[in-house]
This record gives sequence, structure tokens and C-alpha cells, in this order.
Amino acid sequence: MKKIVQTTLWVFIVVFCLYYIFTNPQGTAGIVRGFFTGIIDFVKALGGHS
Repeated sequence: MKKIVQTTLWVFIVVFCLYYIFTNPQGTAGIVRGFFTGIIDFVKALGGHS
């Protein structure tokens, strides 16, 4: 039962993300850019401190 709920939740999240990407390409591009910039900065920070 729990597996079904989890799968349904993931499907809902994926569908929502795809819907958002198609309805708001500019906003999505900004979010993706910010997300990758954040990851890169995080990796740089880890590399710099160790």
C-alpha cells in the first residue's frame, strides 16, 4: 500500500514539473540556472575548504 502512495506521489511531482516547464519556460530556465549555480558554488566551497 505504501509503495502505491509513494509511486503516485512521484508521478504527480513529475507531471507537475513537466506542466510547469511547458507553461512557464522563462521561470523554469531561471530556476534551473539558479539550481545549477547553487550546486557549483556548493562544490567549489567544499573543494576550497578541505
